[in-house]
Amino acid sequence: MSTLSELTSKADYIASKNNHLKSQWHTYQNSLIQAITTSNKKINHEFTCSEEQDIRFTLFNHFSVSIHLSDDFYSQDVIYSLNMTPASEEPDFKAFAHAKLSEDGRLDGTVDIRDKNAVQEHYLNKISAIYQCLFDSLHNNQPVLPQLEKLLIQA
Repeated sequence: MSTLSELTSKADYIASKNNHLKSQWHTYQNSLIQAITTSNKKINHEFTCSEEQDIRFTLFNHFSVSIHLSDDFYSQDVIYSLNMTPASEEPDFKAFAHAKLSEDGRLDGTVDIRDKNAVQEHYLNKISAIYQCLFDSLHNNQPVLPQLEKLLIQA
C-alpha cells in the first residue's frame, strides 16, 4: 500500500507530464496558426475558429480540416481529420493522417514545433493527400467524395 507522500509524488509527476504535453500542444497550435495565417502561399486555405480544443482550416471554401490531440489521457497522437458532411449537417470528421507530438517539442521526431516554417511544411505534407485526391478527381472528371472516402479508409 502506498503512503500519502508516495501518492502525492506520483500525482505531481503525472500532472507535470500531462501539463507539459498540453503546453507543447499549445505551442504547436500557435506555430501552425501563425505560419498559415501569415503565409503568402496560394493554397486556397484559411483558418477558422473552433469552439473545441482543435485547430480548423477550410480548404477551397468547402472542406473543413481539424487537427487535435487524441482524447486519450496523455495522448501524443495528433490527428488530422476531414469533415465529410455537408455544411447544413453536424460535422463528422474522419481521420486521414496522424503525427506524434513528443515531450521534447517535436512532431514525428524531427519537426521542431517552434519552427513555424517546418511546422507549416509538415502540415502541408499531411494535407497534400487531400489536394491530390481533389486534383485527380477533377482532372479525371470523377466525383470527389468517393476519392476522399478512399483516402479516409487508408488512414
